[in-house]
Amino acid sequence: MSLQKVLVVTLTLLTLGCGWQLRDATPLDSSIPSIYFSSSDEDNNLVRDLRRASNVYGVSSKTSQNSAAYSVTITNVRENVRIASINSGGRVAEYQLTEEVDFVLRLASGMQVIATGKASANKVYEFEENDILASENEQQRIRYEMRKQIVRQILTQVQNTVASSTDS
Repeated sequence: MSLQKVLVVTLTLLTLGCGWQLRDATPLDSSIPSIYFSSSDEDNNLVRDLRRASNVYGVSSKTSQNSAAYSVTITNVRENVRIASINSGGRVAEYQLTEEVDFVLRLASGMQVIATGKASANKVYEFEENDILASENEQQRIRYEMRKQIVRQILTQVQNTVASSTDS
């Protein structure tokens, strides 16, 4: 067996043995029987992504607050774009995108479990003034990745809160 093959096999075994797994591969705790997501903005992509992710992770996403054990209400979404750096010609070289989300977690009874939860993401991307369309596409891709990160943060906070409340 060549040295490269031995190295590949060894690295594979080490990676498997250390508990490494793909990001987003961990399902939510089974202590969350069902959840309802809402927002004042009915056409909210974040709510749609939360519903989709919870179903993927094995938690039933309900269409009615009355039929869910928990409800998450998105109370505020803030998006910001600012100049991160300029080039030697005094024009924009990079933008920083920021998204912050506030949410409330309630039990079916209406009691607040998380009064004001927060999730946020920010990224910097290079702006190509010679290819504005590519820069706009890059911004949309980054916003999508940021939304996925926020969805993970919200679901993790919900899972941790529910798990700690069922332990006590």
